[in-house]
Amino acid sequence: MIAGRFYLPIFLYTVIILTFWYANKISSHDFSSIKRGQNNFVFAIFVSLIFALFLGGRPIYSGQFGDSANYAITYYRYNMGQNVYNGGEGEWLWAKMMSEASRSLDISTFFTIVDLLYFGFTLWTCKRLCPNNIMVALLFMIGAFSFYTYAVNGIRNGLACSIVLLVISYMTKGKPNLIIAVPLSIFAMAIHRTTILPLTSLFVSVFFIKKFKWAYTFWILAILISLVAGGFMTNVFAGLGFDERMVKYTQGNIHDQYDNTGFRWDFLIYSMMPILLGYYIVVKHGIRDKAYEILLSTYTLSNAFWVMVIRANYSNRFAYLSWFMYPLVLVYPLLNINVWGPSQGKRTSQIMLAHIGFTWFMNVFFW
Repeated sequence: MIAGRFYLPIFLYTVIILTFWYANKISSHDFSSIKRGQNNFVFAIFVSLIFALFLGGRPIYSGQFGDSANYAITYYRYNMGQNVYNGGEGEWLWAKMMSEASRSLDISTFFTIVDLLYFGFTLWTCKRLCPNNIMVALLFMIGAFSFYTYAVNGIRNGLACSIVLLVISYMTKGKPNLIIAVPLSIFAMAIHRTTILPLTSLFVSVFFIKKFKWAYTFWILAILISLVAGGFMTNVFAGLGFDERMVKYTQGNIHDQYDNTGFRWDFLIYSMMPILLGYYIVVKHGIRDKAYEILLSTYTLSNAFWVMVIRANYSNRFAYLSWFMYPLVLVYPLLNINVWGPSQGKRTSQIMLAHIGFTWFMNVFFW
């Protein structure tokens, strides 16, 4: 078996190689060539399958995969017939998945199934929103610096948010498909309740916000509020009962690699990149694309709520409720909207390399 410490480098450098390959291929294309695209769905399926099987079979107790060990302990308790889940958190679907699987499957098989679903929902979203350039879209998704973590550590949150991505694809393309989107939303919340935040942002963006500028204004106000009254807002959100984990994270004395609290300018700068790109496309150049504006507003609203609790411990966990959309908000306009015309491929290539470069930097210097 491969040692746990090698999993991240193998995954990361494979994604980097693929990203350089596709960035080079697309760099000379104008928008019309990108729009026609290359249907590489079969290869995208192959890549997703290989990665899911690889990460699903990870050595759980190597000390490299965070909460995987805790999930494994819970899984074995189910296997021994203990009533682990008491219904208090409302996340019944995840509990049902674990309890049913524990009767006949070992923990590695269960983790592999979770990763197959995680990659599968992500790939399905790419196919729906970027059908002519699926592999490029997939590389943006799996090349995001938070993607690997939620494949091997916060797997429940990762799976739930991948379902939310699919919900977004059904709510943005043409008339909202509520028949599919609503059940999927319920499933996502039944796996991880915190997905109520991005789902609420999505439904507000679809049915109430007509222009991105309103979401952008709210985001700016959230920064000002956080600077002036961030501690107060953190306590307010903790008292709403949105999730008991918020109380623990905002008021408890807990730490991880992001444990330095205060206003996180580094996180904010990272978060604002898709918003600035959206402002450039939608506001400055007046390019309208309904699906993009809904996606952009959903990300911006979700990120605004995180900004208001940015001082909390485990701030990255709140940030992920918008960051899981980050690569999709970046890649959608690059592959679907004529922003730069003859230079579209060059700009797309540059953003691809900057995107994976940031992931490499974060993993090399901060993990």
